[in-house]
Amino acid sequence: MTLIRRLSFPAKLLISFGIIILLTTGLGYFLINRAINQAFEDFAVRSVYRQVNEFSQVLADYYRRNGSWDGLEFRRRAGPGRLPLSFILTDPDGKIILAPHESWVGQDVLALGIPPSELSLTAPIEVGGQPVGTLIALHPLHARNPLEEEFIGSVRGALWLTGIAAGGLALLLAFFLLRQTTAPLRALEEAAQKIRQGDLSHRVTILSDDEFGHVARSFNEMASSLEKTEQVKRSLIADIAHELRTPISIVRAGLEGLMDGVLPPTGESFAGLHTKTLLISRLVDDLHQLALADAGQLSIQKTSCDLSKLLYHIETTIGAHLEDQKIHLSIELSPDLPAFPADVQRIEQVLLNLLSNAMRYTPSGGTMRVTASLSADRRHVQISVCDSGPGLSEEDLRHIFDRFYRADKSRARASGGSGLGLAIAKALVEAHGGSIWAENSPDGGACFHFTLPLS
Repeated sequence: MTLIRRLSFPAKLLISFGIIILLTTGLGYFLINRAINQAFEDFAVRSVYRQVNEFSQVLADYYRRNGSWDGLEFRRRAGPGRLPLSFILTDPDGKIILAPHESWVGQDVLALGIPPSELSLTAPIEVGGQPVGTLIALHPLHARNPLEEEFIGSVRGALWLTGIAAGGLALLLAFFLLRQTTAPLRALEEAAQKIRQGDLSHRVTILSDDEFGHVARSFNEMASSLEKTEQVKRSLIADIAHELRTPISIVRAGLEGLMDGVLPPTGESFAGLHTKTLLISRLVDDLHQLALADAGQLSIQKTSCDLSKLLYHIETTIGAHLEDQKIHLSIELSPDLPAFPADVQRIEQVLLNLLSNAMRYTPSGGTMRVTASLSADRRHVQISVCDSGPGLSEEDLRHIFDRFYRADKSRARASGGSGLGLAIAKALVEAHGGSIWAENSPDGGACFHFTLPLS
């Protein structure tokens, strides 16, 4: 078993093919040889049967002319009444009249102890409708003449040559087939080694549409996914470093200024440093939430959620900001909207993130609208947050929920956004078993929709 495990896959297949070819050739030789022997036996039976019929007619004529079997003994050696020694002639009582051995004459054929299989063919002899004897052929199948033996020998030799030639041709075809079969596997192995060494751009050439082609296509898709994941990871690390560098540098410079006496230790100085530490803390908390969501460990404590009360609380919370920016908030809830199970604090966070994002792009004097209604199947509640801003481009719609993505590349980080709010909202909605998406409103502006299951 250890030796078999050490063999390569092509070697195992070639050995398997060789064993199958040997078994098939041997079985074919056995069956064909048996068929030939059976054919010769059938031929011998038919030949003896014909001879028995012919001799029985000759003997019937002899008895008809002579009125008895008298004189047949004398004429056995010459003349029309001569019988071959492989036959036995008995009278109606079973007594032997003629036989290959003189000692059998006069005995009962059953008393000789000849096996029934040896008495293969019999032909009753009748004259005038009365039985006068029986002609019995003795073991006609065991004897073959030299010509028959030579023919069977030549057929067997031809069978062996044909089997060897067919086996060799089959092994040759199997070898070429294995090369064609293992070539995609070798290409996959080479590509896997490239991926393992860090070359995520390597792809396998797809040469067929069979199972190997499907595996190669799946491998390329996996490699593309790994490459994309690696790019996202690198971008994420760079974005995190970039997001943290500025506030940490400011805090460091402020502390160094306080230590050197350059910056006066006033309340305003400490308030500025405190604001930057809050920014760092909020970024770390956001990243922690996303890490928990990625690991499937985001804590969701569902209770009965009354959406009207929740939106009233949110409107009270952000009312001052809306007044400062002169933005009107419209809330429209379906009257048949029931309470549903959800983590109220998490849903509040989702709505605050969506409303905060909408406030950044809604111009002064604009309108934000929050609507909620039951889905067509009445199994989900759909909540929408729309603004009257400039809307989203096609690229924005594809990446709006990506981490650290900003639709407005010129927007400063000091304005409050880290590019994680929408990614967190997506993670929280999906943790509830819902879905979230964005689109442009026909009336202008962007709309963010998300659904939550009612049960």
